Amino acid sequence: MTINKKISYDILKKFLDYSPNEIYVIDAQGIVCYANRAVEEHCGTKCAELIGKNNTEISLANYWYPRLSPRVLKEKIPMTIEQYTKTGRTLLTTAIPIFNSEGNIEYIIENSRDITENKKITNDLTKANKLIARYKKELEALRNYSGDIPSVFSYSERMMKLIPTIHKIAKTNSTVLILGESGTGKSHMANYIHKNSPQPDGPFISINCASIPDELMESELFGYARGAFTGANSKGNSGLIELANNGTLFLDEIGELSLKMQAKLLQVLQDKSYYKVGGRTLQHMNCRIVAATNRDIYKMIQDKLFREDLYYRLNVFEVELPPLRDRREEIISMALYFLKQFNNKYSRKRKFSEEVLNLFLKYSWPGNVRELSNIIERAVVINKGTVIDSIDLPISEPAIDKDNSKKTQDNYFTEDFFCGSLQETLDYVEKKIIISAYEETKSSYKTAQKLKISQSKASRLIKKYCTNNK
Repeated sequence: MTINKKISYDILKKFLDYSPNEIYVIDAQGIVCYANRAVEEHCGTKCAELIGKNNTEISLANYWYPRLSPRVLKEKIPMTIEQYTKTGRTLLTTAIPIFNSEGNIEYIIENSRDITENKKITNDLTKANKLIARYKKELEALRNYSGDIPSVFSYSERMMKLIPTIHKIAKTNSTVLILGESGTGKSHMANYIHKNSPQPDGPFISINCASIPDELMESELFGYARGAFTGANSKGNSGLIELANNGTLFLDEIGELSLKMQAKLLQVLQDKSYYKVGGRTLQHMNCRIVAATNRDIYKMIQDKLFREDLYYRLNVFEVELPPLRDRREEIISMALYFLKQFNNKYSRKRKFSEEVLNLFLKYSWPGNVRELSNIIERAVVINKGTVIDSIDLPISEPAIDKDNSKKTQDNYFTEDFFCGSLQETLDYVEKKIIISAYEETKSSYKTAQKLKISQSKASRLIKKYCTNNK
């Protein structure tokens, strides 16, 4: 068998052109000497247009980036990197310097393999692994749920950090103030605190302060003695504080209490004792107080609608529950939990379409967890088919306000911006920002969110700048 060792240039070029890998050669001056057919496919330009061009021209044309051969020319060592072409391909490129007998670079050969599909598969695999991890997390959360942690709380990063803190708070007998928008699960959290308290077997008595008229609130809380008023029970009546003995009294919507009742409650918290309405025998309080409100308690204090001293008595521990829109990673698991709950309750076999799940993630949920639960219950009951679709829900994808889609900050650099020393100028800017944010949000909670600061700091700055700004 005879082997012909001489291969003509045309045959060699044909071999190289049929290579699926890109082969690209420059000389020591950075001038392109050769490029095979794969270069045309990757970069969308003819080889003839590349031959003879220098490094600067190639870089300006932006055929692929980042450039590798200029780095190899400078550092004189082989290198391998990922490159991206203007046609949208991803290349794995190795550049190797070829030296002459004097040790100087004579040529640099670049070999590039198209890994676009590999990259896509890798990305898809990464996404799939993340999805699997998420499903495992959801499944673990459902398996571990025993009624101890409220069902509305799942596994978002914020709640995962919050629950251990609340668990520590629950182990004490100190008062707790729970803040959060309507429907965020404040009553569930109060119940959780009770179940993990030193007296979990004691009574959990809940009262909605907004639902009881002011003239009846005192007798509801403290009870009344025999013959205290016309129509009263002849034997008297126990108040909620007494009924909650050795347990927890949950005062929901405490922001609705009148100033008169706030003063009476403050005295009870201070003295741990009280008198029944019409009574003369001192009663002792032996229950934990947990209070909650969806109102801006700090603004109420500024407006003289809530006693500041009562706030500090209640606020031994403050728990702030984030709205559902800030816990979006929980929405799907919550929706599936409620779907299962209502399917069992009404003997249905409903399921969500993919469109509905996407809508759940886009919707702003002003009513928070309560709104999510109510919407799903309604859909399970009234839907005639098996699949719950977006048309079955009383919500829609939020429209985008084009005029307000890009908010701009106020320009404070006016003629009087620089007002003395650096500290005076910084105070001036801080004041402008706080006043502007508070006037827009009307809430210390939302101001804190907007400016990405803690609510306690927001409240302090609002009190500093906005109270005297009225």
